Amino acid sequence: MTVVTISQGDLKGVLCKTDDVEYFAFKGIPYAKPPVGRLRFKAPEPPIPWQGVRDASQHGPVCPQYNERMDRIETGSEDCLYINVYSKSLTSDKPHPVLVWIHGGGFYTGSGNSDYYGPEFFMAHDVVLVTFNYRLEVLGFLCLDNEEVPGNAGLKDQVMALKWVKNNISAFGGDNNNITIFGCSAGAASTSYHLISRMSKGLFHKAICQSGVCLNEWSLNIYAQRRAFQLGKLLHKDTDDTEELLEFLRNIPVSSLVNIQLPQLDVEHVDLADSIYFGPVVEMSDLKVEKFLTDYPTELLKKGAIADVPVIVGYTSGEGIETARKLNNLLNFLAKVGSVVPREIKLNVNSKELRSIDEKLREKYFKSEEVTSEMAQELADLHTYSLFTYNIYRFASYCRRTIFRPVYLYKFTAETERNYTKKQYNMDKLDGVCHADDLPYLFNVTCLNIPLTDNSKAIINKIVDMWTTFARTGKPTETECEWLPYSDKTKYCYVIGNSSKCIENPDAEHIDLWDEIYVKSLGGDWKLCKCKCM
Repeated sequence: MTVVTISQGDLKGVLCKTDDVEYFAFKGIPYAKPPVGRLRFKAPEPPIPWQGVRDASQHGPVCPQYNERMDRIETGSEDCLYINVYSKSLTSDKPHPVLVWIHGGGFYTGSGNSDYYGPEFFMAHDVVLVTFNYRLEVLGFLCLDNEEVPGNAGLKDQVMALKWVKNNISAFGGDNNNITIFGCSAGAASTSYHLISRMSKGLFHKAICQSGVCLNEWSLNIYAQRRAFQLGKLLHKDTDDTEELLEFLRNIPVSSLVNIQLPQLDVEHVDLADSIYFGPVVEMSDLKVEKFLTDYPTELLKKGAIADVPVIVGYTSGEGIETARKLNNLLNFLAKVGSVVPREIKLNVNSKELRSIDEKLREKYFKSEEVTSEMAQELADLHTYSLFTYNIYRFASYCRRTIFRPVYLYKFTAETERNYTKKQYNMDKLDGVCHADDLPYLFNVTCLNIPLTDNSKAIINKIVDMWTTFARTGKPTETECEWLPYSDKTKYCYVIGNSSKCIENPDAEHIDLWDEIYVKSLGGDWKLCKCKCM
């Protein structure tokens, strides 16, 4: 046992030893006041101090949720705003770089617990690793477009966690002037939101977005209030009054707000992105509350409203396997004109243009044939670019034109026994690395039976070394070959595989097509260089 003192009081942590590493762990530290009672759905409030020495040997409760990874309901607790700190050394002549992990899970599932995000690979380096929970689904992302529930409570939880890190991490040997935020999927989208949010200004110094950015349409809810009233009706409260709905939702059992299944929206253009019912929103401009997101991400990025810090963005080679596994359930949807076209484009073109783009994409990805249950690879290829990769490139371009720090792009292609998710989905026959299959190379997963061999250790060592070097220096150096910064002209991309290489625009066949479609549909203003030559 070891004790540290932070602003809230004294904490008793644990010295952990394995065959490979030794580190200190402090778990279950409250970083905000419990968001219960009248605080349900509201922005987080500062944490409450305690008397005596608080035991920090165990994780705090997770947010109530359907744990998709383990296929079970986690009752958890609304009192779920807890943070975990892992440190190689509590005292050092020079404070260590800090990496703050934001977990993914579609904004409705997941936690920062070490059963999946075990710190051991990072603890082989002189860094401090932080993970935490935030509110999910209805608890974290209900939006009524009023001052009581303006939305984005879960993202504001993340801001509160970052403030806690900034104020307290020095007690754990961390450098509060060298903080890197990183995440995967919804955690990566969250990371990119912090890059464009005023609330997060000054709370971090570098960012890594793995398989997600705020431009990916699944990361933004454009029908938030309608979803809220749908929820009320589902729970037998049929009202069109936001105050009445709020009073009802504040007082029902939290179990009623977990694993929600809502009907399809009655809108002109149904989209896969709308299947995430509760997520980030643009907060109403006239509300007299502090806002996390003040405008659409595209508009903020066009205006150059992004933190000037070094950034890594990247993707796996088969992101679309995540949705292609549900092909049989999507056949009716895919038969509709426009279903293969991204939502942002659908909402900005006329019916004739929509049909033309739809035909172009079906020709590219399905050879203009009717989509059948035998076309999982084709659908995976489409969704890799339409739901993930193209907008990751697009985000890199926005960053490159606005910030003066380097932007790095990667593509993860490594395949070993640690690529668990694709196997779990029974999609082994498909090409590419599935969405989130890079995570077991960063974290020591103990809740699942994922092997660790010399083959995968080499890749683990490579990627963790690059991430920690980036956290320390702002440049992800690697001995195998130099990782060159991204630019619009070269589109340098570092391919992280069983062997690695840095090449220009490895997915040009797809990226150039999507560039053409987006520019023709939305205009070329985002392609213009406003700050500097490339």
